Amino acid sequence: GAPGATGPQGPQGPQGPTGAVGAAGAPGATGPQGPQGPQGPTGAAGAAGAPGATGPQGPQGPQGLVGAVGATGPQGPAGATGIAGLTPTLLIGTVTTGAPGSAAVATITGTAPNFVLNLTIPSGATGPTGPAGT
Repeated sequence: GAPGATGPQGPQGPQGPTGAVGAAGAPGATGPQGPQGPQGPTGAAGAAGAPGATGPQGPQGPQGLVGAVGATGPQGPAGATGIAGLTPTLLIGTVTTGAPGSAAVATITGTAPNFVLNLTIPSGATGPTGPAGT
C-alpha cells in the first residue's frame, strides 16, 4: 500500500564523535588594508659609502680685499764700488744777446766728457739819457 504520513520530529540525540579534518579550501579574498601603525624607533646608522667623483671647478670668486702693508725689511748689504767716471770738461760756446724782456736760455751740446755751454742773455732796457756835456 501507500506510505503513511510522516510522524512528529523526535528529540535531538547526543553529539557524535568529531570527524576527520577535510581538505583545505581555496583562499578567500584579501580584506581591506588596516590603518597605519605608529612609527618605529630610528635604526643605527649604516657604514659610510665610498667618496663620489670630484665635480667640475666652479667659477672664480670676486677678488678679496687688499692686505695691510708689511713691515720694512732689513737693509741689504752695500753694493760693490763702481768704476771711476771721466771728469767732464765744460767749454763756453756762443754767448748771444737776446731781445729785451725775453727769457735767458742755456743749452749744452757735445758728448761726454766734452760739453759746450751756449748762452742767450736778454739785453737790458735802454737807460735814460745822461746830462749834456760842458
